[in-house]
Amino acid sequence: MHTLPILFAFMRSIDSDKNILYRKLMAQGSARELKKTNWILIEGLRQIEEALQAGADLDYLVFSDDEKGESIRLRLEEKSAGLLEQLDEDQLVLMRSDLFQRLAETKTPAGILAVLQALRTPLEEIQELNSLVLIDVQDPGNVGTLIRSADAFAIKQVVLLGASASPWLNKTLRAAMGSIFHVNIFEEKDTQAGLDLLRQKGLKLLAMDTSGTNIRLIELGSTNYGLILGNEANGLPEQLLKQVEEVIRIDMPGSAESLNVAIAGAIALYELNR
Repeated sequence: MHTLPILFAFMRSIDSDKNILYRKLMAQGSARELKKTNWILIEGLRQIEEALQAGADLDYLVFSDDEKGESIRLRLEEKSAGLLEQLDEDQLVLMRSDLFQRLAETKTPAGILAVLQALRTPLEEIQELNSLVLIDVQDPGNVGTLIRSADAFAIKQVVLLGASASPWLNKTLRAAMGSIFHVNIFEEKDTQAGLDLLRQKGLKLLAMDTSGTNIRLIELGSTNYGLILGNEANGLPEQLLKQVEEVIRIDMPGSAESLNVAIAGAIALYELNR
C-alpha cells in the first residue's frame, strides 16, 4: 500500500482536452452517455462524502492543479486517509485548472470532483413509506428541485415514472443540491406498472390537479401516501386521475391559473406534513 504522499505523486495527469478520459467526462451531460457509463459527476468534498456514505461507488477522484485543488488534497491527507487508501493511483486524477473549470461548469470550482456510479434501485424494493411520485416531469431543474423539497420534508422515497428527466443528469444533480443522496430514488418507464406496484405496496395515491379537493381538507390518518405530480405543460391525464384514491389541489386566491410543478410540489409536501 502506498503512503499518501507517494500515492498523490503518481496521480494520473490530464493537461489536454484531447485526453480520452477527459473527453469521456465532458460527454457525461447527456442522457445517452449516462446510459452507457452510468457515471455521475459530483463536485465538492461534502457532497462527495455524502454520496459515498449513501453507497455510491467511486471510479475517479479528480483534483484541479491550482491552489484549491492542493488545499483539498492536504485536507484529505489529514482527515480522509481511509478513503484514499481504498483507491489505486490510476483513480486519482490531477487536471489542468482551466480544463477542470470547464468540466465542473461552475464559476468558482471547489477543486475536487468525483466520478461516481449512479445509485439505481429497482422499484420492486420500494417500501410502504410516504413518497413523491413524478410522472413525465421533463425538466431536470424541476426534478432536482422536487427531490430537494422531498428531502426537506422528510420524504425518503422519490419515484420517477414515464418520461420524467433522469435524476442523474448534471442539471438535476445541481438543482437537488446533494439531497439526491438523502432519499431513495426509483425509476420506471412503464407508468401504469409503476402505479400498480405502488398501490400493491399499500400507498394511498394522491394526484395533484386543479379539479381536486382542497389539500387542507384531506385526512390521511396513519396511511402512507404517494403524492403524484404530472407534466409541466399537460399535468396528469384524465384516465390516471380516475385511478387514484384522491385528487387534490392547492387553493390559489389570486389570478394565476396554475403554479410551476416544483413550487406546487413543495407547497403540497408542506401541507401534507403539517
